Amino acid sequence: MAEKRERVFNKHLELPDGRKVRVTAYDDGSVRFVLGGAPYVIQEAFLGGMGNDGIVMLSPGGQGSAAMRGKVSAPDEQLS
Repeated sequence: MAEKRERVFNKHLELPDGRKVRVTAYDDGSVRFVLGGAPYVIQEAFLGGMGNDGIVMLSPGGQGSAAMRGKVSAPDEQLS
């Protein structure tokens, strides 16, 4: 049986609009983010190759969002 990860950091934040965020770090180097007010869709994610930063941007996925219906496509590249 695998050893259980140990939580080494846990921080709760409240955003200006009242949504709550929780960030938890574990002894194995993993990080967990919890954001209230779901659903969300991933708008962008750079998890490697962007220097030393891992970046994830979430956008609201409700209120008629095309992303909520699974009909999102990448934007067309502008021709120069």
